[in-house]
Amino acid sequence: MPKYTFVCDHCKKEKQTYTSISTKTQKCECGEEMHRKFPNIGGTQTNELIDKYTNKSLVKDHKEILGERKLDYYWSVEVPKMVNSGTYELETMLEKDWVFYDEKGNLVTRTKPPQRS
Repeated sequence: MPKYTFVCDHCKKEKQTYTSISTKTQKCECGEEMHRKFPNIGGTQTNELIDKYTNKSLVKDHKEILGERKLDYYWSVEVPKMVNSGTYELETMLEKDWVFYDEKGNLVTRTKPPQRS
């Protein structure tokens, strides 16, 4: 059961109790009904430090970290699938830098973005 905060409109008393999700009101000691208070989370900003050794925080670096993860996943998982599927022509794969020829002339599939290679 979740813990909710109930507030009385008459005497302004607050009370925290464990109740079911469907419970919207409770009786107050003054005889009036107490209404469930919802948390105010709109507009809050988290300044939590994710890694104290590298000083990366959620707000500043979150989009950058997710972008790097998506890029790594695309090149390490999706590109080899597309190359091995046989649906793409060699010219298309070369244009998109999915494959390249190494020094010995062998066709190699990229598993990292071309910028990082």
